[in-house]
Parts: sequence; structure tokens; C-alpha cells
Amino acid sequence: MTVDLDIRESGAVCILKAKGRLTSGEPVSMFENAFQRALASGHISLVLDLEAVSFIDSSGIGSVVNALRQANKAGGTVKLVNPSSFVAKTFKMVGILPLFSIHLSEQDAIDAS
Repeated sequence: MTVDLDIRESGAVCILKAKGRLTSGEPVSMFENAFQRALASGHISLVLDLEAVSFIDSSGIGSVVNALRQANKAGGTVKLVNPSSFVAKTFKMVGILPLFSIHLSEQDAIDAS
């Protein structure tokens, strides 16, 4: 099963809306390619909408942390929008939830950039 990615760019912000399972293999590769392209084209503030992500595995978690690390290195940020309860619980369990600011809507996240 793959992940659907909806990618929109607005100024220095890139919104990546993921739907489905963010797991090792093609889904993580698609996500990595998307945020790499965004950062390379100057969109250093990433907004990750994970509301429709039903499952994330260690590869998916690593990829989200990698996005944060690379965005920070470029002087940007990664904000989360409405992570699904599974994603939020998983991020909390592995101790990375505090690394991200969490917003109720994409517009809130963009306004906070």
C-alpha cells in the first residue's frame, strides 16, 4: 500500500499532505523525494499534514525526523498539522513529539511560519 502525497507551495512554505501508510519502501521514498525537492527549491518551512496517515513505521518516523533536521539546517522548520491519533501516540512514544510545533489547521501552521 502506498501513501498519497498532496504537495502545495506557498511562498517559502511547502505543504505536504500525506494520506495512507507512511512505511518503508516506496511511501517513504516518495515522501523523502518530495521534501528534498521542496528544500532544494527554497521552501525551507515544511508543513506536514499527517491527519490522514493511518500508520507510520520506523522508516516513516526516520524520514519525518530527517525532514526536520534538513529544514533546520537550511534555516527553516517543520510543523505538524493535526497528526492522526496513531501518529501522535507513536511520536510521543519514541520521544520526538516535542520536537515539532503542532497546529490545528494548515493555515495556522503557515501563519506561524
